[in-house]
Order: sequence, then structure tokens, then C-alpha cells
Amino acid sequence: MSRTILPGLGRAAGGLISAGLISLATGPVAHADGEDLTPVVGADFLVGDVMPAAETDFMVGPLQNFGLFTDQSFADPDDHEFVATVLSGHSFTDVLTSGADPSDSLAAFGVPGDAGIGVAGETVNTFIDPSNPALESLLSFSLPFTDPLAELFTALLPLGF
Repeated sequence: MSRTILPGLGRAAGGLISAGLISLATGPVAHADGEDLTPVVGADFLVGDVMPAAETDFMVGPLQNFGLFTDQSFADPDDHEFVATVLSGHSFTDVLTSGADPSDSLAAFGVPGDAGIGVAGETVNTFIDPSNPALESLLSFSLPFTDPLAELFTALLPLGF
């Protein structure tokens, strides 16, 4: 009986290892506790490197990588709750702004001036695709009001949203 059980257990263990269900086949998993966390956004986050001294209130969210595209959010509460989200893929960039940021802080992150400044009192989506300019006019639009949840967006940005 033990001769039939042992090969079966060996095959089962081999299957679990190859599936990554046993830690011998996978790398260590990182776990964070409260002591290891540092704020993603603070008053001095990249300010000296990319922003003029007057723009210390400009907030930058984490760069989130979703595989085929990345997403990063920004806020400037002193500029009438200016908020922006930049979605970038292999061949496109989509910039969604609410309000206006006359200091053009998004230019430091590679966003073209017109798209990153926004428009006062409006929500603007600017789609940029150099390989297919026809999509730009199709997917770009503006709404005649600012984001009603901009204050909440700004409050959640330091938490990694």
C-alpha cells in the first residue's frame, strides 16, 4: 500500500510546486505593517526637483501600473481644487482635468501644456494618440462644469487613490 501512496503524493506535491501553491517554487511575499509605511504624497514630495518653490501645495499620487497602461493622479487645492488624472499606454495619453492650473505643473511629468493646464470652470478630457490623430477629436471632450467630487479626490490622493 505504501508503494502506491508515495508516487501519488510525489505527483501531487510536484503539481502544487509547479502551480506555485507551495512556497518552494515562488519568491517571498512582502507584507507591510504600519511601521514600514511612508506617505506617498507630502508637502515636500518632489517639490524641489520638479516644482517652483511657490507650488508646494501641488500633490502627486502614486504611479499605478496596470500592465497595458499606467495611471497617475494630481491635485492642486489652492488653484480652485484643480485635479487631473493622466492615463498612458503604449501609443496614447489621456489627460482628464477639472479646473485650471495656470502654473502648468503637469508639464514636469511630460504632459503637453494645453492638455495639462485645463480650463477654468470646466472638466476637459484630452486624448492624444500620435499614431491615429482621428481618435483625438473623437475621444476628447469638455463638460461645462468642474468635478463636484474634486475636494474628496484631493483628500484621498495622499492615501494612494
